[in-house]
Amino acid sequence: MSLRIYQAAAARAAEERRRLRLGSDPVMDIKALVEGQGVLVYSTAVAEGSLSGCFALINGDPWMLVNTAQTQGRQRFTIAHEYCHSLVDRELEFVVCTREKPQHEKFADAFAAAFLMPADATLAFFEPDAGKTVTAERVVDYCYAFGVSYQAAVYRIGGLRIATARQKDALFQESPLRVAAAMGYDVRDVASPFFSGDADCRVTADTFPRAYRSAALQAFEQELISESKLAELLGVDADDLDELLDPVEADDVPVAW
Repeated sequence: MSLRIYQAAAARAAEERRRLRLGSDPVMDIKALVEGQGVLVYSTAVAEGSLSGCFALINGDPWMLVNTAQTQGRQRFTIAHEYCHSLVDRELEFVVCTREKPQHEKFADAFAAAFLMPADATLAFFEPDAGKTVTAERVVDYCYAFGVSYQAAVYRIGGLRIATARQKDALFQESPLRVAAAMGYDVRDVASPFFSGDADCRVTADTFPRAYRSAALQAFEQELISESKLAELLGVDADDLDELLDPVEADDVPVAW
């Protein structure tokens, strides 16, 4: 990620936190916060593939899907990421993450990191460890304090130069679940950032709201996403797409579900 994108995203996140009067406090109920800003959040398990979420503008209403097959910490990051799209990428109308990571995806990632893990609060949290090697235990404590995933936390403290590149690599070799359990945390608690209650769920296309299915199909017809990505978004095998490819007009579909 270029420094320019990182700085612009961090500035936008700081601006949004000021507008919402959040100060530097952790945002634990990010779903309630974004819904309070008029963004509809639909949560469901999409166990197959790597989909975390997507953003859609349906009949002018901002709307996001969040994959509950991923951990609570990852879901919170996804909500913050999609919230960024709702603020700065509405003209795209349908946004789904791809492996290529175009600039708007990199921007949303950097926004989510800065929004959930403010620099001043993060630096203050790790200030007692200044000059010491950052341990996995301290990172796990940070994950619980800020409600974020271990991976997001390690990347954030690396980006803020709290951990060196070597320390960051060593932290990624640790198992956060093992470390958290050894520290006495209950990783099966639904409030844990490491909890993933829907990891084994399976869904069908009918699981999703009609408005979401319509937006996904239209994105495919407009060649915004590939056939394989459409199948992943709808929770079906690519071979089963034929019966779903009849166009559905978004204007005929209510946004509420």
